[in-house]
Amino acid sequence: MSTPEDNYETALDASSDAAARERAIGELETANDCDKLADLAREDDLDETYREQALAGLAHPQCKSMLREVAEDGDVPESLRERAETLLEDTPDDSGAGP
Repeated sequence: MSTPEDNYETALDASSDAAARERAIGELETANDCDKLADLAREDDLDETYREQALAGLAHPQCKSMLREVAEDGDVPESLRERAETLLEDTPDDSGAGP
């Protein structure tokens, strides 16, 4: 079983095939590793497809604050900031679980 750090490195590794990179980002999402997903979304050297997948991984209540940070990050390309803002609008504030 791979660690979050392994998944992060795989996602960044240009020599890994696309399926492995996408799977690694999916594993980070499953693990709710908001920090690493946000780092991937901000990574200039990463293909925009993977950056968008990382953004989508942030679109759940546990990572909403990190998604907001990416949306407000002036160093992130405008297209990704706009995508993050759209995801923010569509992401509920909580998981909907009641008492």
